[in-house]
Amino acid sequence: HYWGGPRLTKSPLLNLKVVVRALEENDGNPAKALRSVLDRAIEALKPEGKRHMTTAEWILYNILELKFIQGLRVRDIAMRLAMSESDLYRKQRVAIEEVAKTIADMEQGVPERTARGEEIPGPSYPTEEIS
Repeated sequence: HYWGGPRLTKSPLLNLKVVVRALEENDGNPAKALRSVLDRAIEALKPEGKRHMTTAEWILYNILELKFIQGLRVRDIAMRLAMSESDLYRKQRVAIEEVAKTIADMEQGVPERTARGEEIPGPSYPTEEIS
């Protein structure tokens, strides 16, 4: 769960290098570090310009933001996005896959990109030199 609890505090994602690196800027709190990485990954899906709830380019971001950041119920999200609950679940899976891809790219050191493909500047971390 995004806001806490055992699923977040025991998540295997806490072992990712990108999350470990985010600890310093999050007061050494693993849950906050993971949330900051998730936030950056979700923001990478956010299209530029004015937000539209039902347009195709905004739908994945809106699902993630409404469900995981705001914590709205599926029924309420489906109504706001003018879709059936079953369609919402299908698109939610796609949105989560996109977040996973973004986090995998972050883990590999590939720059994050917006939905339009522009690079998002991220925090700089020292790299270890290999001798």
